[in-house]
Amino acid sequence: MPGKKYTEEHKVVYFETNVTGRLNIGNLVDLCMLVSTDQSSNLGISTEKLDSMGYGWIVSQNIIDVKRIPVDHEKIKITTQAESYNRYFCYRDFMMEDEQGEEIVKMHTVFCLMDKEKRKIARIKDEIVGPYEGDYTTKVERLAVPPVLKPEEAEITKKYRVRFMDIDSNQHVNNIHYFDWMLDTLPEEFLRTHEVKQFNIVYKNEVRSGEVVDSLTHFDEERLESIHEIRVGDKVSCTAKVEWQELK
Repeated sequence: MPGKKYTEEHKVVYFETNVTGRLNIGNLVDLCMLVSTDQSSNLGISTEKLDSMGYGWIVSQNIIDVKRIPVDHEKIKITTQAESYNRYFCYRDFMMEDEQGEEIVKMHTVFCLMDKEKRKIARIKDEIVGPYEGDYTTKVERLAVPPVLKPEEAEITKKYRVRFMDIDSNQHVNNIHYFDWMLDTLPEEFLRTHEVKQFNIVYKNEVRSGEVVDSLTHFDEERLESIHEIRVGDKVSCTAKVEWQELK
C-alpha cells in the first residue's frame, strides 16, 4: 500500500500569481515540491543529509491534472504521499484541495536519486526511501510522454540565457523556469483567457548557468493544445504537452 501522507496549508499570495490572479503553474509545482521537502525533513531525510551523502533528488516527470487553478488569497491544502519505488525511480502523488475540501489539482511525479559527483542517476537506497513507507516494486511505470516536436512543426521559437539566479543547489536550472520558458511563447490574449487542464512535462538533460536555451512551441488553438521543447543546441533538455481549458 502507498506510504505516509503529509499535509501543509498555504495561502496564495499575489507574487505567486499572474495577471489573471491565478497561481502560476511553475509556482504551483514549487509549492508541491516544498511540501515534499518538508516531509523528508520531518522523516529525517533532509536535503542537507542527502547532500552529506553525495546525493540529491531530481524530477524526471510531472503529470499535472487541473480542475481549476487556485487564486490570489485563497487558502489551500497540499497533501503528498510516496506511492512506490523501484531500483531507479520513486513515484509520488500530490493533491491540492480548496477550503471546502474539494480536490482541484492532482500531480503525479517521478523522482530519481542523483549522484552529485558523477552527475548520474544512482540506485535507490533503502535507508533513504524506507522512512516514507512506500511500496517496493520491480515494475517501471509506463507513463504517457509528450510527442516529439519536429523542427518544421515549431512555428514559435524564443531564446533565453540562463542566469545565475536560475540555478538551484543541485547546480542546474530549477524546474520552475522550464514552465516560464514554455508558456512565454504563447499569445498573451490566450493566456489571459485560458488555464492549464493537463501539463505533462519530461525532463531529459540538465541546463547549466550561462547556456542559451531555445524554447520551441507548436500551438493548436483550435484543439486547445500546445507541444513544447527546450533545447540547448542540438540537445533536448525538456519536452511537454499541455492541454488547455477556458477560464470559468
